[in-house]
Amino acid sequence: MKLKLLFILTFAATLSIYATDTLTLDLGTALADYIQTDDGYWDGTYDNSQIETEHYIFSHTGDAEAEMAYWEGFTICTSGDTENYGAEGSSEAWITHQWGCMAGGGLGDDLQADTDRPYMVAYWGFHAEQLDPTYHSVQISFADGKQHKAVGVWICNHPWPYYGNINGDGFASAFSKEGDYFALVAHGLNDKGEPTGGKVKLILASFSNGKLQQSRDWQYMDLTSLGTVSGIYFTMETTDTDALYGANTAVYFCLDRLQVLAYEDESTSIARPSGLKTEAADETTITLSWNKTDNAQAYNVYLDGDSISQTVDTFFVFSGLEPMTEYTLSVVAKNTSKTSETASITTSTLDLTAPSAPAELTAAATEYSITVSWQAATDNVGVKRYTVYLNGEPTRRTAETAYTISGLDPETEYMIEVEAEDASGNRSDKVSITVSTLGVTALSHTAAEKQETRYYTTSGTYTGNTQPTGKGIYIMINNNKSTKIIIN
Repeated sequence: MKLKLLFILTFAATLSIYATDTLTLDLGTALADYIQTDDGYWDGTYDNSQIETEHYIFSHTGDAEAEMAYWEGFTICTSGDTENYGAEGSSEAWITHQWGCMAGGGLGDDLQADTDRPYMVAYWGFHAEQLDPTYHSVQISFADGKQHKAVGVWICNHPWPYYGNINGDGFASAFSKEGDYFALVAHGLNDKGEPTGGKVKLILASFSNGKLQQSRDWQYMDLTSLGTVSGIYFTMETTDTDALYGANTAVYFCLDRLQVLAYEDESTSIARPSGLKTEAADETTITLSWNKTDNAQAYNVYLDGDSISQTVDTFFVFSGLEPMTEYTLSVVAKNTSKTSETASITTSTLDLTAPSAPAELTAAATEYSITVSWQAATDNVGVKRYTVYLNGEPTRRTAETAYTISGLDPETEYMIEVEAEDASGNRSDKVSITVSTLGVTALSHTAAEKQETRYYTTSGTYTGNTQPTGKGIYIMINNNKSTKIIIN
């Protein structure tokens, strides 16, 4: 009973500095300003204009004149479509069916899906964000320009990633490995429009205990840990990624009923620290700096949520860290009577140590190839790959400890080098070996083979008197006098 009373008193004290009004997103009242097409989406989706409701401004970018019409951010939809348009492994049909919601409609007053209610569909423009890290393609700001305390929002799976996680599509692979997941991440912005470092993650799909788990219903995403913010932006995470192009999973989600509380007493509060950045980093230390906060007498600093120290400076050196490791660094401003909300930044230490050189490089040759092998190199973090050089030119990168170089000339000397590389691009010294290919073995042939031109495989098998069409390396002999290598 005492614990329950303490919770009530603490919650009441927290609410006392906020307006009692909860600002709730109501898309029903905004729908009249955003005319729907026959397919159930805003007819301005491919125009370049944002969406404004009573309390919120939603980011939106569109380009109807591009070679392929494009949009990102948010759009209002009424489609409620739950069909699968990619069961055969193609994404083409999804382009004209981007407007669905696995719950079948927006969130009703009873917190159940209502087919008559609109909802937001969001597409995360991660390509643009890779080019400009300060750009947030899926962002919500407040119409009054003030800061508000985040409360929560309702999120639903979009059909494209939902079915893609089951079957795959033209880009994505089905989730089938333990640990596969797809998630939405909400981030807060401070009064200067900078990321606060605070974030909340909602798992939309995961493959665990041998099965795929994902919901068709609206799910509540608690945003209270973001604190007081001037806006909220979203990113997405997936284990199905491409090293060059990024996420393979279709990065869509549906949103409704965002809620925040209006901040009342800003004058007596102490602001969250701003301007957090990494000033310097090496393998074991990171120097964090931030802007001076008005009315602050000191700052508490945290490493991955654990209190580390207190300082009166606007910088701090975190030491004793692991190389090439990501950390969340946080700062809280304080004085004798007040404490600010937390500001955080996620950053990494560096890896400056090169791997050891591969050891015991050996080679075995045939007439037209050389196979090299070596012992694995070592590294303080881990070896990523090896580069094999032929006469000074890189010819192959591989994660294996052996490689066969083909298409070489018989009775020819070659210099082969191998170097190790880690994930940070640090390279070892090269090790080298000089080896010669073998001479061509005399080929026997029958009287029927004694034509002007004959073709053989590299193992000496006669293939005929016309050039083979299959892929591979062949030996052409003219009247037993001249030899030529043919590579298809």
